Amino acid sequence: MSADPRAIDAGLALRAGLNGLVFVAPAAIVAQLLAEDSGEVTGVAGVVVIAVQVLGFCFAGWVVRRLVPGSPIATSALAGVICWGILQAVGIVTSLLRDQDLTPLRWVATGLLAALAASAGGLLARVERAPSSSRSPEDSP
Repeated sequence: MSADPRAIDAGLALRAGLNGLVFVAPAAIVAQLLAEDSGEVTGVAGVVVIAVQVLGFCFAGWVVRRLVPGSPIATSALAGVICWGILQAVGIVTSLLRDQDLTPLRWVATGLLAALAASAGGLLARVERAPSSSRSPEDSP
């Protein structure tokens, strides 16, 4: 009896989520260094931090589909959520140590963004290049 090919592979998602931290963790560290007293990063720096974190979530989903091309998109989404969960756990501890307010609604929104971005990354990993022909366009009739 073989495993269901549509089943979510949690081990693969964990490995890919950890790979996503390659982008997400440095961006979070920079955000903590640049944060104001309220814990917010504003302006161009805030946009860059968010963009790099979204890239990390995409990368987590991409890694899933590159390691196991037939894996379901749900595994890619789980990889993004795992990457987000690790990031969020560290963020909660940091906020508590700095005596900052916690924002659970923002956590939910960021978690959904992580799942969506990782799903997009998984879909991008499946894009196949068109086969190149050895003939040039001038050679065609």
